[in-house]
Amino acid sequence: MQMCSVVPLLLPCIAEQQKFRLIPGDLVVSEGAEALLRCEIHNAAGSVQWTKDGFALGFTQSIPGYPRYSVLGDSGQGIYNLRIVNVTLEDDAEYQCQVGPYMHHKLIRAKARLTVIVKM
Repeated sequence: MQMCSVVPLLLPCIAEQQKFRLIPGDLVVSEGAEALLRCEIHNAAGSVQWTKDGFALGFTQSIPGYPRYSVLGDSGQGIYNLRIVNVTLEDDAEYQCQVGPYMHHKLIRAKARLTVIVKM
């Protein structure tokens, strides 16, 4: 919700910042299983993407070069969950859900560690 003065040039507009409703949590999964890193944004204004060890995975639901990765959810509801199927040791990494800046909204990010356990 945005509230502005009648004379916006005299008083700045006050609007609610984008923020996390649900931050991703650390996960431990067995090799071959499925991982779901959850990320929910309240009042999302900027573009949302995931990163893996600092490498940007992109802004789309299907992630080029990562066929086992997909972003599930509903942008209208602010849901951007990262799903990884058939997890391998290569997926053991730090992931970040990032929401870019937009107008008066600041960049926000939250990280989670995915630990993959090898089956014996």
